[in-house]
Amino acid sequence: MENQLVSQIKIARNIKLMRLSKGLTQEQLADALAIPSTRYANYEQGTRAIPIDTLVAISSYFHLALDALVKSDLSKVDLKGLMHVGENRLLFPILIKDDGKFESIEVVPVKASAGYLSGYADPEFIETLPKAALPFIGNGTHRGFPLTGDSMLPIPDESIIIGRFIERMSDVKDGRTYVVVATSGIAYKRVYIKKQEGVLLLVSDNKMYSPYEIPLESVLELWEFKCYISTKEYAPDEYSLNNLFQQMSGLTRGIEEIKQRLGGKP
Repeated sequence: MENQLVSQIKIARNIKLMRLSKGLTQEQLADALAIPSTRYANYEQGTRAIPIDTLVAISSYFHLALDALVKSDLSKVDLKGLMHVGENRLLFPILIKDDGKFESIEVVPVKASAGYLSGYADPEFIETLPKAALPFIGNGTHRGFPLTGDSMLPIPDESIIIGRFIERMSDVKDGRTYVVVATSGIAYKRVYIKKQEGVLLLVSDNKMYSPYEIPLESVLELWEFKCYISTKEYAPDEYSLNNLFQQMSGLTRGIEEIKQRLGGKP
């Protein structure tokens, strides 16, 4: 019962915070939700439990992910970190950093990758991630993600990709590499936007892997590549001239395939 009450109060605070961020009165929001203003006031005061259908309506009204509304403490996140995807919406809460000499970067371990898909909107989960300081990384909010497999050679397996958070889909540049956090999983790929079809085309640098598409509305977060960290030592002939020529040849063929997929001329 106590935990339920704490959760109810947290949701009430989140709703009030979102209302104030939009400059709305309680009466205006109640009218938008088609409920009596007195009932809404009770919701915001935390004295009355909010039915699930009303929570869904509030989530839809503010273009706010429902899990962020009920699980997060929105006073600890940057409410400007919104990305509108097509006709849909998703909130990407990013922890507000304390002022310090260097920004602390959260690193998502391999074992925590699956948990990140459900905890990305939860500041308490983010706070549990290991952290590192990279003073050379520059401005922005950054996070580290594990790379598994050889789909993005020459970046080796088990590297950590450091990405900068992208707030707007319009900031994505075709052909650049991004860590894509989607409902289907986390991937590091070259990204191409196909707006008319409502999908992202994800392309591996290793041409043994075929490109694939994911719906725009399935995207939860995008992180632009800044650098990678690897503890693996490569063999002397691993990046020989012959191997590089083979990779360049495969990349050229891949670009032609991408142009055709995007409707361009080969």
